[in-house]
Amino acid sequence: MKTYRRLFDSVTAFPNLLLASKLAQRGKRFRYETACFNFGLEKDLVKLQEELISGAWTPGAYHSFTVFEPKERPIVAAPYRDRVVHHALHNIIEPVFDAGFMDDSYACRDGKGTHAALDRAQDFLRLSRFVLQCDVRKFFFSINHETLRSIISRKIGCARTLAVIYKIIASGGSVGLPIGNLTSQLFANAYLNELDRFVKQGLGRRRYLRYMDDFLIFGDCKSELADIKIKIAGFLEDRLQLKLKETKSVIHHAVNGVSFLGFRLFPCHRRLTGANVAKFVKHFKALRADRRGGTVGFQEMNASVRAWVAHAEHGNTWNLRAKILSGVPL
Repeated sequence: MKTYRRLFDSVTAFPNLLLASKLAQRGKRFRYETACFNFGLEKDLVKLQEELISGAWTPGAYHSFTVFEPKERPIVAAPYRDRVVHHALHNIIEPVFDAGFMDDSYACRDGKGTHAALDRAQDFLRLSRFVLQCDVRKFFFSINHETLRSIISRKIGCARTLAVIYKIIASGGSVGLPIGNLTSQLFANAYLNELDRFVKQGLGRRRYLRYMDDFLIFGDCKSELADIKIKIAGFLEDRLQLKLKETKSVIHHAVNGVSFLGFRLFPCHRRLTGANVAKFVKHFKALRADRRGGTVGFQEMNASVRAWVAHAEHGNTWNLRAKILSGVPL
C-alpha cells in the first residue's frame, strides 16, 4: 500500500483554501456566518492558513439538531471556518483514499451514487438465487478512533496533515464520528473499506456491494451466505469494533426482492418502497399547502417535485407518479 507524504503544503496552500471556501458556502452563501467570513475573505483565509501552519487551529463547537427523515438522527454542523478546513483537507486527501477503494463501494464518491448502486445490485440479483443484506448497528456513532487513526496513518504519512485529521476526529467526542461533517463521510468509507477487502479478497465474494453501512452479498447457496454472515460479524467485532444490526441482517430469496436505498429490487423490475412514497406524499402535501399560503413559490415547488420524479424514474413507477401528480402543473 502506497503511503502519501508531504501533503500539508497542498492542504494549506492559499488557492486550495480559497477553493475550499467556495465549496463550503454552496447553498449557505447568504447565512450570517458565511457572509461575515466572506466580508473579509482574504484576511480570514490568511489567518486560517497561519493557524493551520503553526498548529494553533482547533475545531470550534458544533451546532446540533435532529432530523426525522427517514428516521430520527442527531446531526451536527461545524462552524463555517471549520467547514473550510474540512473542504481544504478533503480536496487533497480524498483522491488518495478513493484510489484504494473497491469499485463496488458507492456512497459519497464521484461517479458512483445511489442509482449506480441500484443498477449494480439488480445485475447481481439477476445472477443469484439469494441475497444477504446487512446493516451495521449505529455505525457512525460506533467508529473506534484508535482503529480509524491506524487505518488513516497507513495511507497518510504526513505528520502535520495527520495532526489536523486527528483533531477533527477527536472533535466529536471520544468515540464515533459526527454525522454532518464532509470528512466524516470520507473517514467512514476508509473505515469500511477494511470490510470491503475482507469480503472481496478474504472471502472471495465477487458479487458484493456497499452503500455506506448497508451492504449486499449475493449467492446461490443459502447456508453458505449464513456462514458468511457469521464470518463478517466476527470480522466487524474483532477488527473494527462494530456489530451487525441483527433485525436488518437477513437472507432473502432473490425472486422475492430486497429493499435497498429506497427501492424494492426484483430481478427484472424495481419499485419505490412504501416508506419512500409515504415520505414524498407527506412532503408534497406540505409543499402544496405552503404554495397556497404564499410561503413557497412555484419554482421552488417545481424543483422539489422534479427532483423526486427524477429519482422515482429509476424504478417502474409510471402509474404511481401519474396517480400522485395527477392534475399538478409542472
